[in-house]
Amino acid sequence: MEWFILLFFFLLGLVIGSYLNVAIYRLPLHLSTAKGRSFCPRCHHTLSALDLIPVFSWLGLRGKCRYCHAPISPRYPLIESLTGILYALCGFYYGATLTAVLHCLFLSILIVIAMIDLDTMEIPDRLSVFILILAVIALALEPSSIPSRILGALIISVPFWILSRLNAMGGGDVKIMCAAGFYLGAPLVLTAFVLSSFIGAIAALYLMICKKKDRKSEIPFGPFLAIGLTLSVLWGNALIQAYLALF
Repeated sequence: MEWFILLFFFLLGLVIGSYLNVAIYRLPLHLSTAKGRSFCPRCHHTLSALDLIPVFSWLGLRGKCRYCHAPISPRYPLIESLTGILYALCGFYYGATLTAVLHCLFLSILIVIAMIDLDTMEIPDRLSVFILILAVIALALEPSSIPSRILGALIISVPFWILSRLNAMGGGDVKIMCAAGFYLGAPLVLTAFVLSSFIGAIAALYLMICKKKDRKSEIPFGPFLAIGLTLSVLWGNALIQAYLALF
Protein backbone atom coordinates (compact mmCIF):
# COMPACT_ATOMS: atom_id res chain seq x y z
CA MET A 1 0.00 0.00 0.00
CA GLU A 2 2.87 2.39 0.79
CA TRP A 3 4.38 1.82 -2.67
CA PHE A 4 0.99 2.40 -4.23
CA ILE A 5 0.70 5.75 -2.41
CA LEU A 6 4.20 6.78 -3.52
CA LEU A 7 3.45 5.77 -7.11
CA PHE A 8 0.19 7.70 -7.03
CA PHE A 9 1.93 10.83 -5.72
CA PHE A 10 4.71 10.48 -8.30
CA LEU A 11 2.34 10.10 -11.25
CA LEU A 12 0.20 12.95 -9.96
CA GLY A 13 3.34 15.06 -9.74
CA LEU A 14 4.22 14.29 -13.36
CA VAL A 15 0.80 15.50 -14.49
CA ILE A 16 0.91 18.62 -12.32
CA GLY A 17 4.47 19.25 -13.52
CA SER A 18 3.17 19.41 -17.08
CA TYR A 19 0.73 22.11 -15.99
CA LEU A 20 3.50 23.97 -14.16
CA ASN A 21 5.40 24.20 -17.45
CA VAL A 22 2.37 25.94 -18.93
CA ALA A 23 2.16 28.33 -15.97
CA ILE A 24 5.87 29.15 -16.15
CA TYR A 25 5.55 30.05 -19.82
CA ARG A 26 2.22 31.87 -19.72
CA LEU A 27 2.22 33.88 -16.47
CA PRO A 28 5.00 36.29 -17.52
CA LEU A 29 3.15 36.82 -20.81
CA HIS A 30 -0.11 37.52 -18.94
CA LEU A 31 -1.82 34.63 -20.69
CA SER A 32 -4.47 32.46 -19.07
CA THR A 33 -3.19 29.18 -17.64
CA ALA A 34 -6.67 27.68 -17.56
CA LYS A 35 -8.03 28.55 -20.99
CA GLY A 36 -6.76 27.58 -24.41
CA ARG A 37 -5.06 24.44 -25.64
CA SER A 38 -1.34 23.93 -25.24
CA PHE A 39 0.71 24.96 -28.25
CA CYS A 40 4.27 24.94 -29.50
CA PRO A 41 5.93 28.24 -28.49
CA ARG A 42 7.80 28.29 -31.83
CA CYS A 43 5.20 27.44 -34.50
CA HIS A 44 2.11 27.92 -32.25
CA HIS A 45 0.59 24.67 -33.54
CA THR A 46 -1.96 23.21 -31.14
CA LEU A 47 -0.55 20.13 -29.43
CA SER A 48 -2.39 16.82 -29.43
CA ALA A 49 -2.88 14.54 -26.44
CA LEU A 50 0.05 12.40 -27.60
CA ASP A 51 2.29 15.47 -27.41
CA LEU A 52 1.37 16.15 -23.80
CA ILE A 53 2.25 12.91 -22.01
CA PRO A 54 4.65 14.01 -19.26
CA VAL A 55 8.30 13.11 -19.93
CA PHE A 56 7.46 10.33 -22.41
CA SER A 57 6.26 12.67 -25.16
CA TRP A 58 9.55 14.57 -25.01
CA LEU A 59 11.51 11.33 -25.13
CA GLY A 60 9.37 9.92 -27.95
CA LEU A 61 9.77 13.07 -30.01
CA ARG A 62 13.50 13.17 -29.23
CA GLY A 63 13.20 16.65 -27.84
CA LYS A 64 11.69 18.20 -30.99
CA CYS A 65 8.30 19.60 -31.95
CA ARG A 66 6.26 17.12 -33.98
CA TYR A 67 5.14 19.88 -36.35
CA CYS A 68 7.99 22.35 -36.87
CA HIS A 69 10.83 20.13 -35.58
CA ALA A 70 12.18 22.97 -33.44
CA PRO A 71 14.08 21.76 -30.37
CA ILE A 72 12.09 21.52 -27.14
CA SER A 73 14.02 22.50 -24.03
CA PRO A 74 14.90 19.59 -21.74
CA ARG A 75 13.67 21.83 -18.95
CA TYR A 76 10.13 20.62 -19.64
CA PRO A 77 10.67 16.94 -18.75
CA LEU A 78 13.05 17.93 -15.95
CA ILE A 79 10.36 20.06 -14.27
CA GLU A 80 7.82 17.26 -14.71
CA SER A 81 10.25 14.74 -13.21
CA LEU A 82 11.20 17.08 -10.37
CA THR A 83 7.56 17.66 -9.50
CA GLY A 84 6.92 13.92 -9.51
CA ILE A 85 9.88 13.28 -7.19
CA LEU A 86 8.87 16.06 -4.78
CA TYR A 87 5.29 14.79 -4.67
CA ALA A 88 6.54 11.26 -3.95
CA LEU A 89 8.71 12.61 -1.12
CA CYS A 90 5.70 14.40 0.36
CA GLY A 91 3.75 11.15 0.17
CA PHE A 92 6.64 9.31 1.83
CA TYR A 93 7.04 11.73 4.74
CA TYR A 94 3.43 12.80 5.30
CA GLY A 95 1.40 9.86 3.95
CA ALA A 96 -1.96 10.14 2.23
CA THR A 97 -3.02 13.19 4.27
CA LEU A 98 -4.33 16.67 3.62
CA THR A 99 -1.01 17.99 4.94
CA ALA A 100 0.79 16.11 2.17
CA VAL A 101 -1.57 17.58 -0.42
CA LEU A 102 -1.01 21.11 0.89
CA HIS A 103 2.75 20.63 0.85
CA CYS A 104 2.59 19.30 -2.71
CA LEU A 105 0.71 22.39 -3.81
CA PHE A 106 3.15 24.61 -1.92
CA LEU A 107 6.14 22.98 -3.60
CA SER A 108 4.43 23.34 -6.97
CA ILE A 109 4.13 27.09 -6.44
CA LEU A 110 7.78 27.24 -5.42
CA ILE A 111 8.82 25.58 -8.69
CA VAL A 112 6.88 28.19 -10.66
CA ILE A 113 8.39 30.99 -8.57
CA ALA A 114 11.93 29.72 -9.08
CA MET A 115 11.66 29.35 -12.85
CA ILE A 116 9.82 32.61 -13.52
CA ASP A 117 12.25 34.57 -11.34
CA LEU A 118 15.15 32.87 -13.10
CA ASP A 119 13.70 33.82 -16.51
CA THR A 120 12.38 37.32 -15.81
CA MET A 121 13.84 38.51 -12.47
CA GLU A 122 10.23 39.02 -11.32
CA ILE A 123 7.77 37.06 -9.18
CA PRO A 124 4.04 37.47 -9.97
CA ASP A 125 2.04 38.64 -6.95
CA ARG A 126 -0.64 36.03 -7.50
CA LEU A 127 1.81 33.29 -6.49
CA SER A 128 2.11 34.85 -3.03
CA VAL A 129 -1.69 34.95 -2.84
CA PHE A 130 -1.88 31.24 -3.63
CA ILE A 131 0.54 30.50 -0.79
CA LEU A 132 -1.57 32.61 1.58
CA ILE A 133 -4.64 30.57 0.62
CA LEU A 134 -2.76 27.38 1.51
CA ALA A 135 -1.67 28.99 4.77
CA VAL A 136 -5.26 29.80 5.74
CA ILE A 137 -6.27 26.18 5.07
CA ALA A 138 -3.31 24.92 7.11
CA LEU A 139 -4.24 27.29 9.94
CA ALA A 140 -7.79 25.94 9.95
CA LEU A 141 -6.34 22.45 10.47
CA GLU A 142 -4.13 23.65 13.34
CA PRO A 143 -5.61 26.79 14.95
CA SER A 144 -3.15 26.67 17.89
CA SER A 145 -0.26 27.39 15.50
CA ILE A 146 -1.33 30.98 14.79
CA PRO A 147 1.36 32.65 17.01
CA SER A 148 4.13 30.75 15.21
CA ARG A 149 2.59 31.52 11.83
CA ILE A 150 2.28 35.25 12.55
CA LEU A 151 5.89 35.35 13.76
CA GLY A 152 6.91 33.34 10.70
CA ALA A 153 5.21 35.86 8.41
CA LEU A 154 7.25 38.69 9.95
CA ILE A 155 10.59 37.27 11.02
CA ILE A 156 12.14 37.21 7.53
CA SER A 157 9.85 39.43 5.48
CA VAL A 158 10.38 42.53 7.66
CA PRO A 159 14.19 42.52 7.25
CA PHE A 160 13.63 41.76 3.56
CA TRP A 161 11.26 44.74 3.32
CA ILE A 162 13.91 47.01 4.84
CA LEU A 163 16.43 45.73 2.30
CA SER A 164 13.92 46.31 -0.49
CA ARG A 165 13.62 49.95 0.57
CA LEU A 166 17.39 50.15 0.07
CA ASN A 167 17.06 48.54 -3.38
CA ALA A 168 19.00 45.52 -2.11
CA MET A 169 16.08 43.09 -2.36
CA GLY A 170 13.17 42.56 -4.70
CA GLY A 171 9.61 43.15 -3.55
CA GLY A 172 8.58 39.73 -4.78
CA ASP A 173 10.99 38.05 -2.37
CA VAL A 174 9.43 39.99 0.51
CA LYS A 175 5.91 38.86 -0.36
CA ILE A 176 6.93 35.25 -0.90
CA MET A 177 8.69 35.00 2.47
CA CYS A 178 5.79 36.68 4.25
CA ALA A 179 3.31 34.21 2.76
CA ALA A 180 5.64 31.23 3.19
CA GLY A 181 6.32 32.21 6.79
CA PHE A 182 2.60 32.28 7.52
CA TYR A 183 2.30 28.86 5.89
CA LEU A 184 5.26 27.16 7.57
CA GLY A 185 5.61 28.98 10.88
CA ALA A 186 8.66 30.66 12.38
CA PRO A 187 11.06 27.70 12.93
CA LEU A 188 10.73 26.29 9.42
CA VAL A 189 10.82 29.62 7.56
CA LEU A 190 13.91 30.64 9.55
CA THR A 191 15.51 27.32 8.62
CA ALA A 192 14.58 27.94 4.99
CA PHE A 193 16.20 31.37 5.09
CA VAL A 194 19.46 29.99 6.46
CA LEU A 195 19.53 27.27 3.82
CA SER A 196 18.65 29.72 1.03
CA SER A 197 21.36 32.15 2.07
CA PHE A 198 23.99 29.43 2.30
CA ILE A 199 23.12 27.91 -1.08
CA GLY A 200 22.80 31.34 -2.70
CA ALA A 201 26.21 32.43 -1.38
CA ILE A 202 27.88 29.30 -2.77
CA ALA A 203 26.18 29.77 -6.15
CA ALA A 204 27.16 33.45 -6.33
CA LEU A 205 30.76 32.62 -5.43
CA TYR A 206 30.85 29.94 -8.12
CA LEU A 207 29.48 32.30 -10.76
CA MET A 208 32.06 34.95 -9.86
CA ILE A 209 34.90 32.44 -9.92
CA CYS A 210 33.76 31.31 -13.37
CA LYS A 211 33.49 35.01 -14.34
CA LYS A 212 29.86 34.58 -15.36
CA LYS A 213 28.84 37.26 -12.85
CA ASP A 214 30.58 40.01 -10.94
CA ARG A 215 29.81 41.81 -7.69
CA LYS A 216 27.55 44.30 -9.46
CA SER A 217 25.52 41.66 -11.30
CA GLU A 218 21.93 41.03 -10.27
CA ILE A 219 21.22 37.44 -9.31
CA PRO A 220 17.60 36.33 -8.74
CA PHE A 221 17.17 35.19 -5.14
CA GLY A 222 13.78 33.55 -5.74
CA PRO A 223 15.23 30.21 -6.91
CA PHE A 224 17.37 29.96 -3.77
CA LEU A 225 14.42 30.84 -1.55
CA ALA A 226 12.42 28.15 -3.32
CA ILE A 227 15.18 25.60 -2.71
CA GLY A 228 15.48 26.55 0.94
CA LEU A 229 11.71 26.40 1.48
CA THR A 230 11.52 23.03 -0.27
CA LEU A 231 14.27 21.58 1.90
CA SER A 232 12.57 23.00 4.97
CA VAL A 233 9.24 21.37 4.08
CA LEU A 234 10.84 17.96 3.60
CA TRP A 235 13.66 17.92 6.16
CA GLY A 236 13.36 21.14 8.16
CA ASN A 237 12.16 19.55 11.40
CA ALA A 238 14.92 16.93 11.23
CA LEU A 239 17.53 19.65 10.66
CA ILE A 240 16.21 21.67 13.60
CA GLN A 241 16.34 18.64 15.89
CA ALA A 242 19.86 17.79 14.73
CA TYR A 243 20.98 21.36 15.40
CA LEU A 244 19.40 21.46 18.89
CA ALA A 245 21.03 18.13 19.72
CA LEU A 246 24.42 19.83 19.45
CA PHE A 247 23.73 21.83 22.61
